[in-house]
Amino acid sequence: MATIEELEKRVTYLEAVEGVRRTVYEYLLLHDIPNVVEDLICLFTEDAILDISGYGESLEGRLAGREAIGGLYRRLDAGGVATGKHTTTNVHIEIDGDEATVISYLDVGDDRKPGVAPGGGIYQERLRKEADGRWRFTHKRIIGTGEQTVHDAIDHSFPGTGAWRTDGQA
Repeated sequence: MATIEELEKRVTYLEAVEGVRRTVYEYLLLHDIPNVVEDLICLFTEDAILDISGYGESLEGRLAGREAIGGLYRRLDAGGVATGKHTTTNVHIEIDGDEATVISYLDVGDDRKPGVAPGGGIYQERLRKEADGRWRFTHKRIIGTGEQTVHDAIDHSFPGTGAWRTDGQA
């Protein structure tokens, strides 16, 4: 029988996973709805980093800070690019205290070949639980996979990559 301390630890873990999941899925939803870009931008920490590769020159590169990241999403929203049907599967979440890492597959519903960039890709994300209790992205990598494998697309030095849990908690 589990002790109160063990149960509290499990509840804390499950609340963290749910908080991370909420942020990941809210990002997808907000990315697809026009004119809510400010809500989307608030999902990033002030010092967040956004890396994008494999989606063409207009998106390629690194942005540092919520304001710079916001500029990209405002531009996409103004150009009508922020709408679509972003979905993610194979969502793998690892929790370490107030920090989390996530790897998931990305697909954007359109007329492109499923799973092939620019419609398909990988999200590699780090999140942090902020003082207000909300989990926010500290580093988001969006990698267009094209015809490459997941193994080739991900950054293996990214924390949490490959350190898959074996204790049944993830």
